[in-house]
Amino acid sequence: MEWRAAGLCHSDENLRSGERVDPARDPSLYPLLGGHEGAGVVAEVGAGVTTVRPGDRVAASFSPVCGRCRYCASGRGSLCNGNKDFMVRGQLVDGAHRHHLDGEPLFLMAKLGTFSERAVVAERSLLKIDDDVPFEAAALITCGATTGWGSAVERGETRPGDVVVVVGCGGLGTSAVQGARIAGAREIIAVEPLSLRRDGAKRFGATRTVSSIDEARPIVAELTDGQGADRVILTPTVVTPEILHDGLDITGKDSILVVTGMGPLGEVPVPLDIAGLVLFNKQIRGCLFGSMDPRTAVPRLLALYKSGLLDLDGMITRYPLSEINTALADQNAGRNVRGVVTMGG
Repeated sequence: MEWRAAGLCHSDENLRSGERVDPARDPSLYPLLGGHEGAGVVAEVGAGVTTVRPGDRVAASFSPVCGRCRYCASGRGSLCNGNKDFMVRGQLVDGAHRHHLDGEPLFLMAKLGTFSERAVVAERSLLKIDDDVPFEAAALITCGATTGWGSAVERGETRPGDVVVVVGCGGLGTSAVQGARIAGAREIIAVEPLSLRRDGAKRFGATRTVSSIDEARPIVAELTDGQGADRVILTPTVVTPEILHDGLDITGKDSILVVTGMGPLGEVPVPLDIAGLVLFNKQIRGCLFGSMDPRTAVPRLLALYKSGLLDLDGMITRYPLSEINTALADQNAGRNVRGVVTMGG
């Protein structure tokens, strides 16, 4: 594979910084080659490869899709059984090590390692894209944009007229805002402490912006006659127990709270009003890759992008691969919505 563009997702930063790594369990992750959002061109193929050939433009699939297990067969490819070893060292197909640093095998994030110019990846980790799709836009579709959009549309089941609250407006949250807008939400309240991202959320479809859930609370009450939001989407950098509690608190009767952002490492106690959850018929739903199948999600969202309904270009800040440390610093400081490193070509 020749990678041409790679998106920066906080999941990569979690591994780089060790935020979500248990040193006792995961010492084999280092040294690592990060990156699981990406797009590029197939350079060579091995024996038995049938779905791609040299010269094909492809997007990455951070969840390798076998196409045969019960999850794939039922359209839930992001849960494919084939991804059970994608967070250990070695090649997905045969376990061999084909990437090294000073003679030591590298761990590749999601068996992709898109923060590089070239990598060896499995056939089932690639999805063909049309020739007129920019690599940067395709890279965003491979995780962040689809995960956020699907959180609102697929997992959250946003319907026309809904009141939607999106908590955290980086790449995932901004995409959730766009998904809610496309689905016909009446009001979209973006909750984001950083003013740059609040301003961005307005451009992408938020009808109101606030800096905290507490500030959103009276607005939701006013808009819903005190009943609560129809959909609450949690996409902050870290979903703390407090955010989960407060998000559920502003979720209305028979409504859905979608948890997409990752929490602290390990189990954490979460304060929960069980009676309110039961008596108001609320739902809490986890969400991986927007609860979508990579094989159908990528062409579906790229079609929305090409039609002008989904704005990916406006989310992107570009950096050459040589400036990836600057890109990471900007991401961590909230100076971009979604950083994308490019490899030329």
